[in-house]
Amino acid sequence: MTLCTLFPFFRSLAARLTASNPAPVQPVAPGFPSLSKPGDRDARRLAVQIPVRDPEPAAQDAAQLRARGRFLARQEDWEQLALEIRTADSTRALTPGLHSQAALMCEGARQDITDAIVEGVERGDFRAVQAAVASLEPLFAELPGCSVIAHIVAMAHVDAARAWRGAVMTGNLSAERHDAYARHMAAAVRLNDRFDPFEHDTPLWALVRCAVLEADPQPHARVADDFEDLIDLEPGNPHHMMDFGNALRPVRFGSWEMLDAQARRTAARTADIWGTGGYTWVYLGALVEDQGAFRRLDVELFVEGLHDILARQPSQVMANRMAALIGYRLGGGTDEGSSRRRIADCLGWIVQDHLRELHPLIWAETPARPSAPCSAEIEIGKLGHERAMATLSEFFTPALDAGRKLVLEPDGLRVIKGG
Repeated sequence: MTLCTLFPFFRSLAARLTASNPAPVQPVAPGFPSLSKPGDRDARRLAVQIPVRDPEPAAQDAAQLRARGRFLARQEDWEQLALEIRTADSTRALTPGLHSQAALMCEGARQDITDAIVEGVERGDFRAVQAAVASLEPLFAELPGCSVIAHIVAMAHVDAARAWRGAVMTGNLSAERHDAYARHMAAAVRLNDRFDPFEHDTPLWALVRCAVLEADPQPHARVADDFEDLIDLEPGNPHHMMDFGNALRPVRFGSWEMLDAQARRTAARTADIWGTGGYTWVYLGALVEDQGAFRRLDVELFVEGLHDILARQPSQVMANRMAALIGYRLGGGTDEGSSRRRIADCLGWIVQDHLRELHPLIWAETPARPSAPCSAEIEIGKLGHERAMATLSEFFTPALDAGRKLVLEPDGLRVIKGG
């Protein structure tokens, strides 16, 4: 089956690249600048000029939604909380960063419980964690038919289970921690069985289904159906597609063959919103966690998806996200002619055609390169700025070493003589 058969709207990459994109500045092979002196690298970064957007609008919006959920929960104004969350959920309202507004308010509503869970786990206090989650049970007893309140309770159990599990496989947990993990996951599963996402028209419950997959005895048999339901209910939210790609890795619930097949299916189902971008979103979720995902990647379809994503979401939030994922996370040392090099080189046209201002928080939140030094002590805004400047100066080293300056302005990238 050809791409044209699978995607009738598939355009010629050659026509797009030659007709609509200006000739890019020739990039250096990523990773080579690290061999130069620190002073040279500092000079290059100073030669990159780009306006900085701080505070970052997507992060602001997300923080406000979490704060609203937390405020209403502390006021015990559960009816108003449920009304606002249900409204956001039913309208599929998203933030500028394309996160679910309803999910963010739910996170805020249970934040105090989550904080108590984390503190209890750090102390190894099983009773404290159980008490924190149990504090929500009377609320659910008062409003047993409210899908929003039930979601908050279910996800509090998921938060507790994940906190006990930590970053290890469940088989490596101590008996006590495993029992606590299993107990909270089982409670979340019981609630999940009471609310059908399609019957209630709610992505929130499809999200719970995906969250409890790891507790299923055969998650590989359910992962595709459960994530397809979530994506179908909220196709404009790309974070679901990235989570799907992550879940399809062999170390979790899938395989590389399954990843590629589901990425293509997702692209076909979300074509009206993302073009071929669904393929790219699903693969990004796997690639940022595991370079093994390159094995089955159709790199030209992936690049076509990048173009479609940025054409359909021409915001600076999206431009920064893609520049950070492609240039920083998937950049670095690559082999000539490899799929990774082909993708890393896309940073050139992303910067040239789309990037106009820097959003440091987006760069800071991007998963670090495997070889990146520990950044725990660096303030998050500074970390994001350093990552962005290092990535841009690394990529455009030939122009910078020739004495040029890179200036990003509202109308595009300019390469000017230094001085």
